[in-house]
Amino acid sequence: MIPIRVRFAETDLMGIVHHSSYLLYLEEARVEYLARRGAVYLEWVAQGVHFPVVDTRLRYRMAAKFYDVLEIETWVGEASRAMVRFDYLVRRGEQILAEGYTLLACIDDARRPRRIPQPILDQMLGPERVPAPVDPAL
Repeated sequence: MIPIRVRFAETDLMGIVHHSSYLLYLEEARVEYLARRGAVYLEWVAQGVHFPVVDTRLRYRMAAKFYDVLEIETWVGEASRAMVRFDYLVRRGEQILAEGYTLLACIDDARRPRRIPQPILDQMLGPERVPAPVDPAL
């Protein structure tokens, strides 16, 4: 789970987090999820392994507002030979504000589908190895 403080630029005229901002939160949470498992995305790129988002779904339950601290819970919901789905819960305290997923395809440098290399899949599915950093902004 990672904390994210809502910035003013992520809100609309009503002071509510704009729906598009949630995709940025999910991206940040997914990158942190992988980093805590020792994954370095740039190393994957150097090996010709890429993971574009091919599908996403978000269900909004409650509004988040400027300066709220959100907690994004992330986990691998499903993995196949060439796809991985990350699931998310966005919370403010005990309240669930949004839930959803992103589906990523594994492709090579030529943008052709490829099998997820086993060491990468092992990292995605493995336990946290690197502690969460302390964010002084929160």
